[in-house]
Amino acid sequence: MRILLDEIGMKRPRLKLYWCWTDDHDEDWFVVARSAREARRLHEDGEGYGRGHAGSALVAVLPEVFQSDRYIGWPSRPLLERCGAEIERWQTPRVVRIKGVRYVEGMLEHEILRRTDDMAERRGKGRPNQTEQIRPS
Repeated sequence: MRILLDEIGMKRPRLKLYWCWTDDHDEDWFVVARSAREARRLHEDGEGYGRGHAGSALVAVLPEVFQSDRYIGWPSRPLLERCGAEIERWQTPRVVRIKGVRYVEGMLEHEILRRTDDMAERRGKGRPNQTEQIRPS
């Protein structure tokens, strides 16, 4: 294994894949970062949460080919797959299994798409996002 060096020759931590969440679970998803703290901050900043509202857990160390700062942030599908992800569902909400653990994306985006479809359907324009209509029981 090669040691990663930054631009001035200092040793750098490897990039890792983290699962990030908040108490409301609206925006839970993966983040690529060099540390758990960096992952939490990226998640908080990217999703509009205040400091201290996100949690993070290490999922995997990224393969050598992904050890570049350009991969920091939200991971692509190919990156997840190279980390061993089995994609169960890629439409919102995304569902991914890694090392036997099932990760489900936060539901806020899905809820927005469903409500958009509900409004479009009421205007006679069908369900453009193809979400399921929730019928009262």
